[in-house]
Amino acid sequence: MRLCRIGNATSGSGLAFYYDDHVVPVDSAWQMNHYAMYARMPLLPKLDGNIIDYLPPNWAKYGMLQDLEDIAEVISEGGEMALEADEVWFDLPFAMPNKVLCLAGNYAEHVREGGGKPADKEKTFPFFFMKPPTTTVRGPHAPVALPAFSPEHIDWEAELTIIIGAHVKDIEPGEANDVIAGYTVGLDMSNRRLKLNPERDQLERTAFHEWLCGKWHDGFAPVGPCIVVNDGDFDPTKADISLTVNGETMQSSNTGNMVFDVYEIVSYASRIMTLEPGDLIMTGTPSGVGAARDVYLKSGDEIRATIAGIGTLVTAIA
Repeated sequence: MRLCRIGNATSGSGLAFYYDDHVVPVDSAWQMNHYAMYARMPLLPKLDGNIIDYLPPNWAKYGMLQDLEDIAEVISEGGEMALEADEVWFDLPFAMPNKVLCLAGNYAEHVREGGGKPADKEKTFPFFFMKPPTTTVRGPHAPVALPAFSPEHIDWEAELTIIIGAHVKDIEPGEANDVIAGYTVGLDMSNRRLKLNPERDQLERTAFHEWLCGKWHDGFAPVGPCIVVNDGDFDPTKADISLTVNGETMQSSNTGNMVFDVYEIVSYASRIMTLEPGDLIMTGTPSGVGAARDVYLKSGDEIRATIAGIGTLVTAIA
């Protein structure tokens, strides 16, 4: 099952089932059920509250979504009440998260293209950092402005993004699948050569802090266009991941090339802090970033980040 949110800035957004080229509003499925137009189904209550409450591991509530999806499939096949994807406005597929965690260097090929040497997995750990959610997170198709202070070296990073579905602390990798609500496509955008003070001393810690600050510009964490629910149909360890800029392929890999898989990542993160429903974890990017070829984003560029089984996140550079 894939879910998105559609609508507009004035009327607000509503949940919809996502089918790549079209969507079916959940309200449409509910209305068809409510007015007994689909006699096989019992009447269902209307969804109320945060969509995360209806996703795994909340299986009881998720059952209602599954019933509505059956109706949406009928709507989708018949064409009535289905909306063309290029004619709707997409919002974030979920409520604004409390936390956005990201990983650095989680694909060996990306480490090598940056001139580094991948560490032995048994002798390292996931390198986490965070982004401020409310200013960095953007929905699909939302434009991202180049930062006025330092616009010249802005880079792309396509990433499989985990959506946490429960309060989580100190779990093992084997338990992680039970607390993941779903997955989406994310972009961990980066300012590669940020210099907050060109006259600063080059201390040992300077490069790291400037690299970190270069992750925090407004809009530098687009996500979407939908959630693929963690109900067993999507395998996060074997998904093709790619990215194009203005139609030219820049990144092409598979999540099977991660150093730490999604279950190990969630386990490690839960040892550091309590994870909460709706938290996002961006799992690192494969090779093909702009810095490796000295090519960077400019105003007017269009990024398309695709993960097979989820969808394509479109981001315009303003």
